[in-house]
Amino acid sequence: MDVPEGALTRRALSFVQGNGRRLACDRARRSAERWLEQGVDRGLVQRALDYEHRWGDLYLPPSLAYNGGPQYLGPDLLLGSWADGGYLEAGPARYSVSYDFLLGPDGVLGVGDVDFVPLYASVEGWIESLALESLLRGLATEVRRFTGPAVSGLDLSATRPVPGVSGLSDIWLMDDERVVFLCRGYSLLASVPADAFAVVYAGIPELEFNLDL
Repeated sequence: MDVPEGALTRRALSFVQGNGRRLACDRARRSAERWLEQGVDRGLVQRALDYEHRWGDLYLPPSLAYNGGPQYLGPDLLLGSWADGGYLEAGPARYSVSYDFLLGPDGVLGVGDVDFVPLYASVEGWIESLALESLLRGLATEVRRFTGPAVSGLDLSATRPVPGVSGLSDIWLMDDERVVFLCRGYSLLASVPADAFAVVYAGIPELEFNLDL
């Protein structure tokens, strides 16, 4: 599979090669001239073309969060007022949701409706999170989900970020016994703190507890 060299950790590269598929993609290229005629900034159109070349039409398994996340990666369209602010669509949603998956001017991947909430520092961060989620589902013998006030009650003082994921509103943390996924993006977008949730993966065999891939 065509994946940009050096873009992903070995963990994520193995996940993409084993679970993803990539189709030929030229929607942005075919739409570029029309976008320019409509007055879309030339720099934004070029970013759409670059994104399509890098990750366009990459299909990956669904995420635990955000109703599975984008159906595939790729700039199907430039979104009205979002385009005016320098945002691209990161990929269409799998199901009907109240927000869009967007790429900010600085390459951050996030969700937006009226406001924009950054989830990961890059598209690669999203892919890394999917790879980590898939890995942990196969390794952990104990998986617990926490919602509402129970999330803020978790003791995360001894944890450190899992390497490679570059989370912002959504973060992956680890200590010597567990890995914690803290999902806050939608709760921040909706301004409903109770919608944040955490998933704690524990019971990971010691020999497998090396996520620095």
